[in-house]
Amino acid sequence: MALAQHINIQDAKKVNDYFLWKILLLGTDFLKQLWWHTKAYTTVLGIMLLTFASLGFLYIHYLSGKNLSRFIQHKTVLEQK
Repeated sequence: MALAQHINIQDAKKVNDYFLWKILLLGTDFLKQLWWHTKAYTTVLGIMLLTFASLGFLYIHYLSGKNLSRFIQHKTVLEQK
């Protein structure tokens, strides 16, 4: 009871302001960290997307070349007969 009598309203306001400031700083740090991770993962996912698109293009190119080589070989065999 004696301790409660020595605490005034201004001290309580300072303590509340301190905690609100700390919460604001923690929230800001969290948003900065989230922003950094978002940028990093966006870069990684972009590179992965580019890699898979390149592999898909190479696969299509490989298949079309394989079909073209079959057609050319077939035509040359007919010409030889």
